[in-house]
Amino acid sequence: MQDSHDVAVIGGGPAGYVAAIRAAQQGARVLLVEKEKLGGTCVNWGCVPTKVFLADVKPFYEIGRSSLVADGQIPMPSFEKMLNRKRMVVERMNKGIETLLRSNDIDLIYGKASLLDSQTVSVLTGAGEETHKASHIIIATGSQTAKLPNLGMDGESVLSSDDILSLDRVPEEMVIVGGGVIGVEFATIFNTLGTQVIILEVLPTVLPAEDDEVTLLLSALLQKQGITVRTKTEVLEVTGGDGRLSVTVRSESGELDTIATERVLVAVGRTPYTRGLGTDHVGLTMDGPFIKVNSRMATSVDGIYAVGDVVGKTMLAHAASAEGIVAVDNILGHPRAIDYRRIPSCVYCFPEVASIGLNEKEARDGGLDIHIGRFPFQCSAKAVAMREPEGFVKLIADKHTGRLLGAHIIGENATELIGECTLAMHLGATVSDLAEVVKGHPSLSETVTEAALEWSAKSIHLPRRGSPS
Repeated sequence: MQDSHDVAVIGGGPAGYVAAIRAAQQGARVLLVEKEKLGGTCVNWGCVPTKVFLADVKPFYEIGRSSLVADGQIPMPSFEKMLNRKRMVVERMNKGIETLLRSNDIDLIYGKASLLDSQTVSVLTGAGEETHKASHIIIATGSQTAKLPNLGMDGESVLSSDDILSLDRVPEEMVIVGGGVIGVEFATIFNTLGTQVIILEVLPTVLPAEDDEVTLLLSALLQKQGITVRTKTEVLEVTGGDGRLSVTVRSESGELDTIATERVLVAVGRTPYTRGLGTDHVGLTMDGPFIKVNSRMATSVDGIYAVGDVVGKTMLAHAASAEGIVAVDNILGHPRAIDYRRIPSCVYCFPEVASIGLNEKEARDGGLDIHIGRFPFQCSAKAVAMREPEGFVKLIADKHTGRLLGAHIIGENATELIGECTLAMHLGATVSDLAEVVKGHPSLSETVTEAALEWSAKSIHLPRRGSPS
């Protein structure tokens, strides 16, 4: 038996390592157990690698859209160099997280953890089994790629989002099963690399959680870029091998079709990772495959908290980090609750998509009396100068008080612009508050101000329309 800790964290992803640092900052003695690589899915297989790829292909995407380049003179990036840079960035992030943990005097152990009781963690390392006591335990074991058994995922021809990061070359054709965040981002990457990409989505639209106006425009823009988007399409099976696959699909009308392709990417989301954790042993209440928690991130067992993808609330890295901080604050006597309405969603396709709060359908279905302010990127001097006129800002606010209820942006740097709306919602600001902020000109951030002005029919750079009253 080892020395006791105040907090033991199982999992070193964005939920776990952030929770560990937050606890150490407040004077707690902290143990962090990680079974594989620090940074979890985000750093090693998700957020960071895909953003490296997107950053690498973005200049070539921009060159391809430029009227200043002659036909046939557009260069292509080296996929081998992209893979090498991805590895270097991931390794740098791994080492950086370990440095942060060490600098905060956090005890770090690499091994497979399991729960013996509400205050005891067993860790299986290369040297054998250890047991550690802790007054509180935070489970942050993350998730793994979801599998579809009928598609024959072999990691070579039919790939998960983890597998695709290790491809040795760019395929000529690719079918992507799933039009969510993962599918759309990989479609953007490989389309820019020259792959003929088809997205198959069983729901009526890509990015189904986003505002209807956003998804309608995004679908059109993806297809304009050469990506085929087929919605309301069910994938039945994948057959073949050796680089020639047949994907059998069924349309909404029941019609069967077969698509020939070189590779298939299955991008249908992720499932929580709890294998070998001992949830049954300690009596944790589950919510389907997820660990059930309350708004303070506490589980059904006193002293045990759970955060991140393993609880399945909002499976985003920044949401996981926020949950980790909330859990620690509650453990250390600073009561807090998580508010998912104030956590933004970001999709790094071309153009980017970002949102926070209610979309229009949710607001109207909830019986709220709302008014909407919009501003198109085509009326932004900066967007036009950047050759990025596609997109808009859409602000949803209470019709009577002007309180901001939701913001939806599609366009260049949308994932940065949403930060302004996130802060506004956090502070309880109104559209009038947003409208009074003076921005640098020309800048993309002016689009948020103009959307706020348009809410009350006062936009400077749009033809005038009627007021909301």
